[in-house]
Amino acid sequence: MYGKQTTVFDSDLYSSLFTQDKMREIWSDDNLLRCWLRFEAAVARVQSELGIIPEQAAVEIEQTCREIQIDWPALAQETQTVGMAIKPLIDQISASGTPLVSQFLHWGCTTQDLLDSGMAMRLQQTLRLLREQLLDVGEAMKAMALRHARTVMVARTNSVDASATTWGLHVCSYLAEINRHLTRLQQLYPRAVTGLFGGAVGNLASVGKQGMETRQRLMLALGLNVPCGINNASQDAVVEVVQFFALVHGTLCRLANDVETMGRTPIAEVLEGEGGGGSSTMPHKVNPRACNMVQTLARMGWMYASGAPAMLDQQDVRAASMRVLNWTILPEASNALSTSLTRAKNLLSHLIVNEDKMRANFDCSKHFIMSESLTMKLAAKIGRESAYNLVKNLLKHATGEYSFMEIVQASPEIRASLSGAEIAAACEPLSYIGANDALIAETIAEFDRVKTADIA
Repeated sequence: MYGKQTTVFDSDLYSSLFTQDKMREIWSDDNLLRCWLRFEAAVARVQSELGIIPEQAAVEIEQTCREIQIDWPALAQETQTVGMAIKPLIDQISASGTPLVSQFLHWGCTTQDLLDSGMAMRLQQTLRLLREQLLDVGEAMKAMALRHARTVMVARTNSVDASATTWGLHVCSYLAEINRHLTRLQQLYPRAVTGLFGGAVGNLASVGKQGMETRQRLMLALGLNVPCGINNASQDAVVEVVQFFALVHGTLCRLANDVETMGRTPIAEVLEGEGGGGSSTMPHKVNPRACNMVQTLARMGWMYASGAPAMLDQQDVRAASMRVLNWTILPEASNALSTSLTRAKNLLSHLIVNEDKMRANFDCSKHFIMSESLTMKLAAKIGRESAYNLVKNLLKHATGEYSFMEIVQASPEIRASLSGAEIAAACEPLSYIGANDALIAETIAEFDRVKTADIA
């Protein structure tokens, strides 16, 4: 029924703003049950190979897990009573199968084995999807950096005009962070996709002497990493994932902040090109809707990262109360980041870069922001401190009536060391972009390297 949902993640009105279809599917109840059914079928197969349960039992368990028709209303009702959906699911599988299924299903397993391994399966899917999205964003940044490698703009520090740079190099500052995120993802992936099989208290007692071999083969069958030691009370890898998400949000939010600022009416150097974001009362107004959503999603991601350490509040062999937090934090955090990456890619793909306005804004300074360039040219002749003081004193009483070049050209002290042509060259922004081309090339080469590294 329309209009009955209570969160932005399932809202008929707002879910498309906060979720991405593929990520939504990964964290759906349907996929959760598929992961659990896959676990039960796999553990039965492994145990039959080791002679722990009869081979025919494994065959029938696999068939039942493959063909079962879940009674969702009953599952939901029984979950309310039990507190978790695993025992009600096991009951349905048993009721749907043969006596052998009922006898050997879930052999030596506990609820946590399914919870943590199912979570690892979905984190595997999540991280692979996010890697694809990071690569898409990186490719968009790479293309823009190459296209605008010589597009001059004002570099601003502390919100104040500072010196000359290019839009291509500025975009590479985002790309450099994407490179590091891809490396971080590769490093944390093995920890995040580690499954669990330990039985009631994690010591594999219910499987006997073949417990370690069962665990090894099961994780291999599921495509998960084998845990080292006992991990029943450990949630550090999950917290690490959520906090990794926060770092990626930082890059995307910085991009959004810059585009929003540079798109302000007086500046107008870059503009969103997707459309939308109109005012309900001012016909002329087009709001930076994409930027605003990326900013919103970033704040949500940082909120999740701040709350994630609460999952570390464990005791004894395990505590269900804190572990249940990942049922909320992980799906929401994953959807928030996936949606933000989608937004960022679209923002970059449709971004309008106004090169003329960038140059006009640069020229508005009347070349005063080229003072460092002129100072360094002069320093080569008379020393850095002398050159700095000479230029600073010369500009102390500048009113803006005359351009920087006019003031400098009229200075006998400077003209004694620099020719008119040298002064003009020092005031040309493309003469003072330093290692611009090399830095862009270096960043892109690193991106091309890290994108080839598989995370498996």
